[in-house]
Amino acid sequence: MISTVCLILFIAFMLWMNTSKRIAWKNKSKLWAYLADRKKQSRTIAIVLFLIATACLIYAVGIASGIFAFFVILMCMGCLGVFFFPFSYFGYRVVLGIYLCSFLIEVFIH
Repeated sequence: MISTVCLILFIAFMLWMNTSKRIAWKNKSKLWAYLADRKKQSRTIAIVLFLIATACLIYAVGIASGIFAFFVILMCMGCLGVFFFPFSYFGYRVVLGIYLCSFLIEVFIH
């Protein structure tokens, strides 16, 4: 569940970052361009994803730990997005591959 929450928070952060005027995004796909043009809807989707991730974390580890974990994971995903974004080191395939590996390890360990 934690790997899924990390993916949800990464997507939500990228949605929110996509609406910023300061970020110059080369080779933006049609979906990201569409979402950037609809700033209010994109941020609403991001907020809903933030709330879903928070609810999942609270369910998984408890109220105080879930809220704390939300902020820690959000800051981690934000740093990853901001740090690796300008270099275009990874695309959606790499992100999904990392997610699948993390999810499988989480399932086998649990």
